[in-house]
Amino acid sequence: MSNREGTRSLIVLGASVAVALICAPPAMGAPNPPQPPTPEPGLHLELKGVKHAKARVGKHARVFGTVRPFRAGQQATVTLFRGDREIKKALVPVKPGEGDAGHFQLRSPVLVQPRHYVATAQIAGNPPLNARSHKFKVKYPSLHHGSKGKDVKIFNRLLDKQGYVPSNGRKYSSRTGRAVLAYRKVHGMAHITRATSGMFKKLASGRGAYKLKYPGAGKHVEVSIGRQVMVLADNRKAQRTYPVSTGKSSTPTVRGHFRFYRRQPGFNGVGMYYSVYFHGGYAIHGYHDVPATYPASHGCVRTPIPDAVGIYNWVQIGMSIYVY
Repeated sequence: MSNREGTRSLIVLGASVAVALICAPPAMGAPNPPQPPTPEPGLHLELKGVKHAKARVGKHARVFGTVRPFRAGQQATVTLFRGDREIKKALVPVKPGEGDAGHFQLRSPVLVQPRHYVATAQIAGNPPLNARSHKFKVKYPSLHHGSKGKDVKIFNRLLDKQGYVPSNGRKYSSRTGRAVLAYRKVHGMAHITRATSGMFKKLASGRGAYKLKYPGAGKHVEVSIGRQVMVLADNRKAQRTYPVSTGKSSTPTVRGHFRFYRRQPGFNGVGMYYSVYFHGGYAIHGYHDVPATYPASHGCVRTPIPDAVGIYNWVQIGMSIYVY
């Protein structure tokens, strides 16, 4: 190849490269990062302390509100409902937040009773702003001997309100277990001392008390042989309900209406503890063996030893007792 031909080839190649560079599309730059969506104006509510639409019994829920755009001097009327019933209402200030947002909040009362809860909020203006939260309900735990905490304290209080005899405080003691056993006997449940979440919920709704057979009898005692419980009644209500063991099939407890006629404190020679007699040798008394699942006495009404003194002090000579 001559020098002239070589030079011509180089010129053609250079021109081709230049054209390719000129015609090539511009290099792609890095993509722009996605921008967060612009918050919508208006009023929005969130629930704090609520998970999966449930709040644990004994806790508080917080209604947290956000309003856009925020204006100085705004106030929100926040209302919390349980079912159709208003349980808390307050006028709360709206405080400035980030950007054009304003925030407010309201703490609920301690949550105990069942049914669905919902919160609403209104802010005056033109137009006025309104919002409604999601519904939520109260979650009740199962409890057992050794459980402790605020929910146990609430559970003990609820048992007491329905006429059972639990311990006071935050521990699920043997006394709480006996109260649960009495509740279970009243409602035909297994004769154990564990409390179910359903039991907790029913007590929280204000139900579960023993229904008296003789509500008009004034201050009196009722013994249900079928349920194996004894009830100290007054003011047409079961004031205290205890688990008992009545007479076994070979020595059944006498049935009928009687009156207490004699008291005997302490232990007697056959192990009866703080006895109150109502018919011949039949008495209510404490005893070391009170089976939970079957009648076992020789005809008397046995109560657990720790309950005997309290029962003895409550019962009066001449008071009626109904055994059925």
